[in-house]
Order: sequence, then C-alpha cells, then structure tokens
Amino acid sequence: MAKKIINRKNKPIKELKRRVTKKYNDIKLSYEEVYYLDEEVDENTGMVVQENFVPYYTKDQTSRNLKSLKNAYFIEKGAASPEEIINFRKKYQIAASVLSIILGFSKNTISNIENEGITSLPTGRLVKLCISDIKTLAHYINICAALGDDKKEELISRLQSI
Repeated sequence: MAKKIINRKNKPIKELKRRVTKKYNDIKLSYEEVYYLDEEVDENTGMVVQENFVPYYTKDQTSRNLKSLKNAYFIEKGAASPEEIINFRKKYQIAASVLSIILGFSKNTISNIENEGITSLPTGRLVKLCISDIKTLAHYINICAALGDDKKEELISRLQSI
C-alpha cells in the first residue's frame, strides 16, 4: 500500500494509474504506470504555475514503474505473466508453493512472481513453457523428489482431467 502523498498545498492526493506505451530495446511495450499530479514548477524561474498540473513520481513509484516496464519486457520476450500463472494455478488447483517446488524453485518463488512480478527472463520462460505444455509439467512432477507418489498421481490426474 502506497504512503500518503502531500501536494504543494499540504493536501493529501491520491495515487493515479494510467496505461503507457514506451519503447525499450526497440520493442514497443505497454504497461500500467503509477504517478500523482501536482502543480507545475517552471524550471527556469522556480515559480509554481498554479493552473498547470503535471505528473510527478515518488521514489517508490519510480521503482514500481521500472519494475512494470521490466515485466512487460520479459512477457514480450516469452515469460509467463503473473496473471497467466494465477489463472493456470486456479484452473488446476495447484498451490503456488507446490508449483515452485515442482519447478525446482524456492517455496515462495511463484507467489513472489505473482505479487511482485517476474524475477528473471529464464525463470519466466520456464514457467511459461510448463504452464503451456501439460506434458512438460507432468515430466517435472514425475522427477520432483520433494513430492510423494500419491501427490504426483493426484497432480497429474488433475492436469489430465481438464
């Protein structure tokens, strides 16, 4: 949850969101950006232009916006989006911690990706491959030493039933 932001008149203002399109590494990417509006400051005089409102970004918003841009880039390059992973897990009733273990990640990796975004392109691509190809995921389930045989059978049965 974002901290309260105070404008130049010492009044709280709400964080705003908008869809932006930017070019990154010669790829046109669209993602959601967060910002707030405040009165414009003339760069030459330092005077506040009260009738003009322009976007401003806190340090936290800048960090979140860069993360959103990075996620959009990874998705464009073949990584699974957080929404794809969530929808897949719901469809097959697989806990994030179980999917993490199946894929050889730490227990919280999938949950972190779903909440905070993709951590790396290779990780995102592996997840995309596995949720797009049931046979590949079934293979990873079968070779997962952390799951018992009953759990493996249950998961594979779920994957094949839909």
